[in-house]
Amino acid sequence: MDGRVESYVPEGKLQIDPSLQMWDEPLSSVDPVTFEVIRHNLWHINEEHGETIVKVSGSPIAVFGQDFNPCMMDELGDYIFFGPYYQVHSGMQDLSVKWILENRSANPGIADGDMWLHNDPWVGTTHQPDAATMCPVFVDGKLFCWVGNTLHFVDVGGPTPGGWCPDAQSVWDEPPTTPPIKICEGGQLRFDMEEEWIRRSRIPELVALDLRAVIAGNNVARERILELVKRYGAGTVKSVMRKVVDDSESRFVDKLSRLPDGRWSARTYLEVSGPGDRGSYPCVLTMEKRGDTLTFSNEGTHPSVGSLNLTYAGWRGGVLAAVGPLLCYDSLFAVGGAVRHCVFEPTPGTILSASHPAAVSNGGAIGALVTIALADICLSGMMACDPQLSQELTAPTGLSQWPVTSLYGRDQRGHEFSTVILDWYLGTMGAQSWRDGVHTGGVYWGPYHLAPNVEQVEQSSPVLYLSRGELVDGQGIGQFVSGAGPRARWTPHRTEEIVINVAVCGMAAPTAGGIFGGYPGVTNHLRLESRDGEARDLQPKERNLVMHPGDIYEGWSSGGAGYGDPFLRSPELVASDVELGYASNSTAEHFYGVCLDDAFGVDEKATLLLRQTLMRERLGQEPNPTGTPLADSEVVLRVGETFAVVRREGDLLFACGHCGESLGPTAIGFKSGAVRRNFSIEDCGPLFGSPTRFVDEEFEFRLYLCGGCGVLLETEVSARHDAPVVSMVLNIHDNVADRFE
Repeated sequence: MDGRVESYVPEGKLQIDPSLQMWDEPLSSVDPVTFEVIRHNLWHINEEHGETIVKVSGSPIAVFGQDFNPCMMDELGDYIFFGPYYQVHSGMQDLSVKWILENRSANPGIADGDMWLHNDPWVGTTHQPDAATMCPVFVDGKLFCWVGNTLHFVDVGGPTPGGWCPDAQSVWDEPPTTPPIKICEGGQLRFDMEEEWIRRSRIPELVALDLRAVIAGNNVARERILELVKRYGAGTVKSVMRKVVDDSESRFVDKLSRLPDGRWSARTYLEVSGPGDRGSYPCVLTMEKRGDTLTFSNEGTHPSVGSLNLTYAGWRGGVLAAVGPLLCYDSLFAVGGAVRHCVFEPTPGTILSASHPAAVSNGGAIGALVTIALADICLSGMMACDPQLSQELTAPTGLSQWPVTSLYGRDQRGHEFSTVILDWYLGTMGAQSWRDGVHTGGVYWGPYHLAPNVEQVEQSSPVLYLSRGELVDGQGIGQFVSGAGPRARWTPHRTEEIVINVAVCGMAAPTAGGIFGGYPGVTNHLRLESRDGEARDLQPKERNLVMHPGDIYEGWSSGGAGYGDPFLRSPELVASDVELGYASNSTAEHFYGVCLDDAFGVDEKATLLLRQTLMRERLGQEPNPTGTPLADSEVVLRVGETFAVVRREGDLLFACGHCGESLGPTAIGFKSGAVRRNFSIEDCGPLFGSPTRFVDEEFEFRLYLCGGCGVLLETEVSARHDAPVVSMVLNIHDNVADRFE
């Protein structure tokens, strides 16, 4: 397969040229101490690999944002370790290696000292600015394993500086895609390939430095692995590699064994496929668990359109970026075992599995990130079915859509510069089932992400910051809230002009959905104030806007989501939020039903009365529990604190986890028995504006409530004409239910 029409999906046994010898020597027995020494050594090789990239690269994207990830794979390209950086990048590096094995092993051949470079999203990157560099490691003339990395290069050519193309209608309107080429041969950088790579860029010196950074990272990792082989023997190191994966598989399967079979689905919307468009387009992810296998599908996602698209590789990488931290947290990013039990069923030609020649240059910030948020919702819903795993779930983080604003011009030294606003790496953690998220604490799928200090940005770019801080009322509302995200204001400085391009989604409707009654995360916000005093909200896709000194750019990034009914939040926590400046008094009253005095003390009597009033208003009636209390029910399974699966008259039903009210059969979903109330997007929180600023679609903020006690079970943002999402269906049969009683 050449990767030109549909994404590369390896099928069956890889077709590898027989002249390429694979390492197939007998394995060695390894004692537990030696195993742990080598296991941690392999892990630290990945970390040193990443640190090398940071030290060699001169790009702020690598140095501060650490928008890259190294990876270690076996001789066939199967995962051993992800690195601890940007997880999406590693979630498709195995595809790159397998493509190289199938398509390059015969001609020009794969040999010791070779290295391969590509930026082809249909082979294995999220978009063209991401370049993957794969390096085979040979022992005694045989292919032993692979190391590789993917790094976001600051500019790889194309019509738009930085490579984000808001008006692209096909891949021909974007930076060129290069399939895997041999960038190094016999241990030497090929200058002809280097010139082909850097000549397309507006800032070739920086691209050349980034190229040397990724090559250096691979070389360091390769040398460290060979040192291990020399010290312990190839058979011992290979045995440890395989046991690392087998152990991670055992842990993953053990977690799945504690969970019921079922199906979880989530939906969100991307908007504005290009300048002048006012459309919105659904993206759907469905996860089905059967035994020890998770199957992921994007059926129901809108067909590819304009500049919104992502290839299969990026979609798969987004799913694995959530699977790793949420379900492989005890395996040091060894996700290879989990991948053995993950099946991907893409629908080609859709926004989340685009066919060539769709425009995909924005896939890294749009499709990949929305996939993480959707996968997070599905995985968290499943994890809530086990008491231990429910403590590990996390509501979608901030940056479910990156507010891409790329800058281009001449810096204060007269040199051409190209960069992207990096403040958003200060993204926020979503809420958990037992605690709040972390303010400007980063995201779990990029644990090493950093945002540069204001002074560092001003040093490398011709801008002057007016302010940067945490966003008031930016928390995802719920029983437990997300952290607050960043807000920034700056103006051009010591330059005549800066050209900016905007390629954003998540401005009309939120893309980080809440968990079990939690509210969604705030939408992206970008605003431009001219030096003449005029101000306007930027549209999601704008190209070649010119800023002059005195013009002001203001923005904040999409926020993390909340967990649980906000009326269940401790009034004391609400009071603390207000006192610390993370929430306003009006938010405390309207969204939490908490009344505070001038000293931030809780008026308990007024709070009780207000919450009762607000509960009646949102339910549309007086709460009236009529179901069998849980204490008198046969409870088969608890799904967090929100739901219980009960057996009544021989049937398995969802019931409210607070009052026991019946909510419908587990095989259909709970929404058939819940009270649905429709509100506007503005009711998601004080920072939400009307979607009509950007799109023609009419959206609803839907609340699904227990008709008995009135507790909020789930929130959903939906186009008015779309049916409710069947978010959770459990397939618990009699022989299975016994395990959960």
